[in-house]
Amino acid sequence: MRGVHALVSHVIAGIGVSVVGDVAFPAPLHDLAAPCDDPEEITIRLTATRTSAPMRPAGAPAFETDSWVAFVDAERFVLCAKDGSRDTPEAMRIELARDGLEGRYLHDGGWLSVFQHPIDQLLMVHALRIAGGALMHAASIVGKDGALLVAGPSGAGKTTMSRAAIALGAHVLSDERTIVRPAAGGGWLAGGTPWPGDGGYNENRSVPLRALILLEQADRDELVPLSPARALAQLYRCHFPPVWDAHACDATLANLERLVGEVPAFLYRNRKGPDAARRLLERVGGVA
Repeated sequence: MRGVHALVSHVIAGIGVSVVGDVAFPAPLHDLAAPCDDPEEITIRLTATRTSAPMRPAGAPAFETDSWVAFVDAERFVLCAKDGSRDTPEAMRIELARDGLEGRYLHDGGWLSVFQHPIDQLLMVHALRIAGGALMHAASIVGKDGALLVAGPSGAGKTTMSRAAIALGAHVLSDERTIVRPAAGGGWLAGGTPWPGDGGYNENRSVPLRALILLEQADRDELVPLSPARALAQLYRCHFPPVWDAHACDATLANLERLVGEVPAFLYRNRKGPDAARRLLERVGGVA
């Protein structure tokens, strides 16, 4: 089945990917996020074409894994998804301007979708860098007055804190991967993503971001203000960088520097559990 004039759109917390052209994906391969009520403020726009030409560009890749490979030159960012069951694993190719959001989606009819993980996440990282934001390895917990970005490495307690907040009646946009980006009218937004952690929490919407929380397990509950420099050092370890491009990594770091300069940050030494979550929610007016 081919859909020469089909349009498929995918919006995650106000960041969109749309494809027009030959994009008649079979229904089982539609890995679309839940509907998003946020206005679509920035969009990657791809024109799809079916081709029998090789998908992998010539030359050395900038970065490669078992499931995808990226190439970068002065003008272009090229991303290929892989299917390990094929003799030639590269089954689709996305070409974008290195600093832009318009491009091409080439495929051979195998229907590896731009909306499937990890391709959708990689496209979000690219778009967020341009939009002034970043994808964070962090939970996002919502109270009456806005959202808290709750960050930390694996095992720091993000999902435990999210479950405790849910038990108190709060909302959790994500317990694993959260979008942060500047809001069009000023301030910052935290947005849920379709890539949850063990808790399975994923609300596809954005909420004004009120504070950055870096988790640390302790025998007491204590919020300690962090300077922008210390907050940046902590958050840098908790973001998903565009590893295929040093220029893009520098730009994402600049986005994080702006974030910690504009949003207050705290180290939260805590014992986990409901009391720790309740105290955290007090920073945003309690449960909504």
